[in-house]
Amino acid sequence: MKQLINILTILLSCIITVSCEQTIKSEKVNKTEKKIVENNYSKIISDSTNKLTNKIEKFEVQYRVWGCACPQWIKTKDTIKQNEEKTKYIDFHFYLQPADKSLELPIYFDAFRHFVKVEGQFYENKDYPQGTIEMEEPMPKAKVFRYTKYEIIDNPNFKPESKIETLTLTYNAISCTCAQWSEKKYADNPEKRVYYWLEPANDKLIKADELFNGENLPIIIKVTGQIITEKGFPKRRLVKVGEDKAGKVFRYTKIEIIKK
Repeated sequence: MKQLINILTILLSCIITVSCEQTIKSEKVNKTEKKIVENNYSKIISDSTNKLTNKIEKFEVQYRVWGCACPQWIKTKDTIKQNEEKTKYIDFHFYLQPADKSLELPIYFDAFRHFVKVEGQFYENKDYPQGTIEMEEPMPKAKVFRYTKYEIIDNPNFKPESKIETLTLTYNAISCTCAQWSEKKYADNPEKRVYYWLEPANDKLIKADELFNGENLPIIIKVTGQIITEKGFPKRRLVKVGEDKAGKVFRYTKIEIIKK
């Protein structure tokens, strides 16, 4: 009996040892594979010696949604080229590069709703934005425009698909940078509430989000307009907000303060 126990103990020890060795080998393989992937896609492919031209330019650009890793910006005046025969439309597109991180486009930028006015210079040679990392899908070289100033403007051709409606809304004072307005009729029924970001259609309208001073609740307003996106942000400066806070944006053309 004692011999049998000793044999079982030895066998169990061997099984555990083999299992541990396999686990260690597996971890080493995973770390090696991860390192290979990191090395493959950490190579900078842009040319650091590429110089800027001396010509400072200002123009309006539009982001075009392509199904590839390719230059996706085009001057709005050149968008008509797609309708011309024998035109290689992709050749009118280029890359945009901010002069520094503070000039990166804001989170509310929407390729369908907005254009961008930029000022800056093109690089002399076709290339990639400085600091571009090699990706799995090859990227074609193209002209690169480095901008030092930008302004987000509304796309005049954008037409919301939603209907025009009038909503009576109340401010919820949620402790986050997120959509704060919901319909008053659901004030006592949180489960049915839909939260809206609000965006004035022009600068002459009262800015709804500035009505709350930290203690003047309840705030009730009536707004007329339409939903311009089901998952986005209003066109205004937003601090400490992530993509997870995207929601319905209601652009209003009329606003009336009911209670403040």
